[in-house]
Amino acid sequence: MALFKRGEVWWYEFILVGRRIRESAKTSRKTIAKEAEANRRAELERTLAGMPAEKRENRILSVGEIVRRYRDNYPLTHRPSSVAFSRKRLAWVERHLGAVLLGDLNEDRIRAYMRLRQQERAAGRTINMELGELSRAIGKDWSVLWPEVRKLEERKDVGRAITSDEECRLLAAAGASRLPLIASFIRIALTTGMRAGEITSLTWGQVDLEKRTVRVGRAKTAAGTGRMIPMNATLFAVFSQHATWFVARFGELKPEWFVFASGAPTPNDPTKPATNLQTSWENARDRAGVSCRFHDLRHTAISRMAEAGVPDAIIMALAGHVSRSMLERYSHISLIGKRRAVEALEGIHSTREMGGVEIAVRAVPSVN
Repeated sequence: MALFKRGEVWWYEFILVGRRIRESAKTSRKTIAKEAEANRRAELERTLAGMPAEKRENRILSVGEIVRRYRDNYPLTHRPSSVAFSRKRLAWVERHLGAVLLGDLNEDRIRAYMRLRQQERAAGRTINMELGELSRAIGKDWSVLWPEVRKLEERKDVGRAITSDEECRLLAAAGASRLPLIASFIRIALTTGMRAGEITSLTWGQVDLEKRTVRVGRAKTAAGTGRMIPMNATLFAVFSQHATWFVARFGELKPEWFVFASGAPTPNDPTKPATNLQTSWENARDRAGVSCRFHDLRHTAISRMAEAGVPDAIIMALAGHVSRSMLERYSHISLIGKRRAVEALEGIHSTREMGGVEIAVRAVPSVN
């Protein structure tokens, strides 16, 4: 091994498996040049051993540069709803960590990010998803990048069904929103039980106003992908009104155009799905004073179908669930519905035959 100078810059030279390696250390300091030489030799030895070696240029890239590179290439191999999810999560990462060099993204930095996001009232699951998306952008697992940083605890409850009063407040707040799409977005969720990603990825080719059906595209589960949802009168009115607005805005309804077009504050590009609906939803929810997640609208739709006595098999077909256990997990029958069910037993007479004698059995009255 040898070090030598060319002008003000140190170079190193060594032989590995019969090949001479001569490269600039890119420094005017000899001590750093020695370290660069040792690191370069170790890097080549790892490559020879079949072990992955980090690209040297990545060491001086910022988190923002890594994120932008990942974000630009992501749409090539992922569906629009996944692209929207990734961009939303990485927007927070870029905001708080964008200027940090990749080499400085240590565990202390990650813990500081977690604390900052908690101060901004982000949930544990949200923060975990943001950092998980960052690790994918970097190209390494969380456990490799930050082995001593544990993921935050996440909520174990599955959500709740909102009340009729809360629904009215949400729709009133949405109607006053600057973004004209959010009210329709909420109504579709409440009348179909579709997930947020399923709605944002809808194209007009999936909406048949003549046959009054909506065909879900690629969904979270195989059972949910391609499922057909009939429109009731409310849903038909929502899509019809939205279609009228859409034609006035863009001139026509092309099958490949997205029902909820991109653009803020007013949609301007129907070839891309809207990415700002989550922010509009949160603003409407806060104005309405309703504490719930958007996914709770799906719980609400499923619970109301169950309360109305819709058979489990039909609910599972509409919601895209794969098992009865999943239906039980998502169906939240309200106390009012349960009370109505047990009160139906009042006054009911049944008979059963025992030893040839018919015995009348009356439901026991409730005791107040």
